[in-house]
Amino acid sequence: MITIEAPPSARPGSGVADLGVHGGREARRLGLNPLHRSRRSIVVNLKKPAGLDIALRLAARSDVFVEGFRPGACDRLGLGYRALSATTPGLVYCSLTGYGQDGELAQHAGHDLNYIAESGLLSVSTRPGQKPGIPLNMAADYAAGGLLAAFGILAALTGRAATGRGTHVDVSMYEGLLGLMQVAPSWTAAGAPDPSWGGGLLSGAVPFYDCYRTADDQWISVGALEPKFFANLCAALERPDLIDRQHDTSRWDEMRAVFTEAFAGAPLATWLDRLGDVDTAVAPVRSLADAFTTAHARGVLPAPGQVGPIPRLRGWTATAGPVVTHAGAHTRQVLAELEIEGEHIDELIATGVVAE
Repeated sequence: MITIEAPPSARPGSGVADLGVHGGREARRLGLNPLHRSRRSIVVNLKKPAGLDIALRLAARSDVFVEGFRPGACDRLGLGYRALSATTPGLVYCSLTGYGQDGELAQHAGHDLNYIAESGLLSVSTRPGQKPGIPLNMAADYAAGGLLAAFGILAALTGRAATGRGTHVDVSMYEGLLGLMQVAPSWTAAGAPDPSWGGGLLSGAVPFYDCYRTADDQWISVGALEPKFFANLCAALERPDLIDRQHDTSRWDEMRAVFTEAFAGAPLATWLDRLGDVDTAVAPVRSLADAFTTAHARGVLPAPGQVGPIPRLRGWTATAGPVVTHAGAHTRQVLAELEIEGEHIDELIATGVVAE
């Protein structure tokens, strides 16, 4: 995979990559950012004719072209789907945007938070009267965006194998979120409570699918939806009288009070030890650092903070490549593969068309 990156003069002076104590750019410099793994990086100024020519030549020899500009930006640069597919009809072209290529929101600026807010996802993870809790940018950017883009690209490549033609894969993170949540409206249409603002079965309205504070100010999650898991939990809490009352809504307030008082009576570690051999659905609410440390200790992660390759494909050996530590690390290498001579590369660097 080759990533075309903007020259330093075209990059914003401050942005999300710089936020945090150990920001994105520092993580990349240290070779820690997995988003730059198994890629090659070339810095090209697409606003210069020679830079655009390099991008066109790279696209002509590629199977897949992915862009994340606002709709119309690549067309104005000369790198739109119509332009590239005219000369490379087998190209699979993927556009990844917030709101898609057309419609009233297409040109709106946004980030993950805006997309999960617009889609309704933020409301279903918020209790009545509380300020919405902001998760990391996983749901829209990575699930509804990146994963669905990968799915669409693979589908397009499969289709190309049969027809010889590529296609334009239009990925909207907002639309992807709606697709991921589309089962929820079917529940409400069938008479279930609206899950917005903590009102549904899976958003905290029931006491046996909720989180409870422990004595050491930690939290434990309870997902005892199935009668078997619920019965085992009630038995472990020494409240067998509740086992047959799981779906008696008149007992839910009492049940929640029982669970709240019980879990508040001991530290989290005690509960994990006490419930470790009980066949019920509970898990600690871990911090991010604790979650990755624990996963590594369990052998789930090959190294601290490093995941993948995932999913695991049994019988196949997949290896993760090195992390690109700076933009333009492979500029000379990639240009040489385009049969551009060394002296010409020096000239392109000197004139700001490319950088290394």
